[in-house]
Amino acid sequence: MFTLTIKTNNQTIKKEYNDKILLSDALSDAGIHQLKPCGGNGICGKCKVIANGHEVLSCKTYIDSDTIVDYTAKSDNIQGLTDGVAKSFNKKPLVQNGYGLAVDIGTTTIAGYLYSFPEGDLVYTKGVLNTQAEFGADVISRIEYSDKGGLKQLQQKVTEQIKLLAQDKKIEKYVITGNTTMLHLFTGLDPSGIARSPFTPKSLFGDWHGNAFLPPCISSYIGADITTAILASDMMESKVSFMVDIGTNGEMVLCKNGKLYCCSTAAGPAFEGAGISRGMLAASGAINTVYIENGKLKYTTIDDKPAAGICGTGLIDAVACMLELEAIDETGFMESDFEIADSGIFITAEDIRKVQLAKSAIRSGIDTLLHESGTNLEEIEVFYIAGGFGSFINKTSAAKIGLIPREVVDNVKSIGNAAGNGAAMILQSEECLEESKHIAGCAEVVELSQSPFFMDKYVENMMFY
Repeated sequence: MFTLTIKTNNQTIKKEYNDKILLSDALSDAGIHQLKPCGGNGICGKCKVIANGHEVLSCKTYIDSDTIVDYTAKSDNIQGLTDGVAKSFNKKPLVQNGYGLAVDIGTTTIAGYLYSFPEGDLVYTKGVLNTQAEFGADVISRIEYSDKGGLKQLQQKVTEQIKLLAQDKKIEKYVITGNTTMLHLFTGLDPSGIARSPFTPKSLFGDWHGNAFLPPCISSYIGADITTAILASDMMESKVSFMVDIGTNGEMVLCKNGKLYCCSTAAGPAFEGAGISRGMLAASGAINTVYIENGKLKYTTIDDKPAAGICGTGLIDAVACMLELEAIDETGFMESDFEIADSGIFITAEDIRKVQLAKSAIRSGIDTLLHESGTNLEEIEVFYIAGGFGSFINKTSAAKIGLIPREVVDNVKSIGNAAGNGAAMILQSEECLEESKHIAGCAEVVELSQSPFFMDKYVENMMFY
C-alpha cells in the first residue's frame, strides 16, 4: 500500500492505493480533473504537475510508491465565465417557491446561476472547468469517446458538476443550455449522428427532461447556447446586427430585418488556452493583456500573480503586438520564439499557426454569413461578441489580427456569457421560454462545409493584413 498526497490551495488530500495507478486517474479520483486537449496522448502538455519535486505528465506517469503532488499553483477560478448582460424582460418564474438553477454547459467550461424564488434573487454564480475535457478538448473527441463506450461516464461527469453547482440546495427547476453535443451527453443520448453524414442529432431539444428545461437547438452544430445568447441580447430589435460566440465552436448569427442566418465553424480551443504551448484558461497568473507603451512591450496577469501562462485575451493582444513590432509578417512567419517582455512566457511559430487557423475559421464564417444574406459591413448597427472571454477581449487587437472586421470596431458590444444569462432569463420567465422556441424556429442555417465562398475565404483569412 502507498499514499498519494495532493497539496492544493485550499486543502491537502490523501488517497491510498494497493496497485500501480496512472497519476491522472488518481487525480481524477481525488476530484481534480485536468484539461487534456490531446485526450491523454501526452502531446499537449496541459496535464503537467509537480510530483515528488519533478515536473511530469500525469496522463503518462504511473505511481506505485508514496507520492506528493504540489497542486498549489492551480486555480479553478475562471475569470469572467459567468459575467454577461441580458436585456430587460417580463418576469414570471418557472419556480414559485424554492431554488432554481440555470446552467450553461460549454465544451471547455460550465457556468451556473443559482436563484431563490419567489424573490428571484441571484444567490450564487460559479464557473468551473468541464471535467469531460480530460477525454478531449472538442465535441468530436467527446463523441469518439462516447462511441467507445464512454457515454455513461461523460454523462456522469457533467451531472456531478451540475450537482456541485447546486450548492446542496434542493432544486425545483433547472434550465440547462449548451451546444447540441453537450446536451446529448447531459441527457445520455447517443451523439454519434452529430459527427456523421447526414449529421442528424437524436434531438434538438426545446422540451423538458424531468425537471430540467433544455432550450431548443437550431442544428447539429448550432446549439441551444446560441438560442439563449440571442435571447439575452437585444439583437432582434435592430434592423441589422451580428453576434459571434468566440469559443471552441465558433458559432455566429446575423439578424437582418427579423430573419436569422446562422453558422458554426470549427475554431478549435486555441482562444481558450488549449493547444497553445503556454496557453491556459483565464485563471490566476494568466497573462490577460499585452500592450506596447513608449515603445516597450508590457503585460498584466490575472490577480497580479507571476506569469504562469497566457489566456485567450492575452494571446490576441500578443499577436497584435507582434505584428506591430514586425516580429511576425503577414504570413505568420517568425524567425524565433517571442518572449512576452520578461515574463518567461514565449509565443512559438506553432502557436501562431494555431491562432491563424482559429481566427480564419471565425472570420471566414462572418464573411460567409454577410455574403449569403447580401449584407454589407456598413449596414451592421451592433456587432455583439459573446463567449467566456467576450467581456475582456480587446476589440482593437481582435481587428488588428483579422479576427473581426476593422469596419465594425466602433459598433462592438461585448455581452460575455450571453448563453448562460439567457438560460437564467428562461428560469425567471415563462415568456422567455416561449421566445426561445420562436428564435430557433425562425433561424436559417448556412452550411459552411458546402460553401465554396467559405473555402476561398478560409485560405485568404489565414493571412494577417
